[in-house]
Amino acid sequence: MQSDNEKMLQEIVQNTEMGKNTLDELMGLTHDQKLKDEMMRQKREYRRINQAAHTALDAIGAQARGQSAANRMSVSMGIRTRTMMDKSTRNLATMLAEGSGQGVLDCKRAEKDYPTASPGAKKLCGELEELQSRAESAWREFI
Repeated sequence: MQSDNEKMLQEIVQNTEMGKNTLDELMGLTHDQKLKDEMMRQKREYRRINQAAHTALDAIGAQARGQSAANRMSVSMGIRTRTMMDKSTRNLATMLAEGSGQGVLDCKRAEKDYPTASPGAKKLCGELEELQSRAESAWREFI
């Protein structure tokens, strides 16, 4: 039986992997250097939070379970479908803003769903929520 602490950390791992994978996929589609620079900056933040969640899971003897292959494929197909005809900065930024907004909602849900998670896990979830909230605003600047 997983504790709230482990569940929240797993949620953070999956959420940050979604962010990193999406940024990786979209980065290859744009020629806008400012957009690429912002993608790289955010990817570094996702990686930092992801590594912290992995470390915390290791510390409690749990194995990190990232995004499932099916979930990764579904996201990838969605990206391909939405960018097939439109690889504009505006379209990519719109997709990224939507994804960041969803990430904020996922963090808020995790905070409610796992009330007995450790203070460290809650702090990390808060950092991720803040990153995604700032990211959503940053992407809107490109729209």
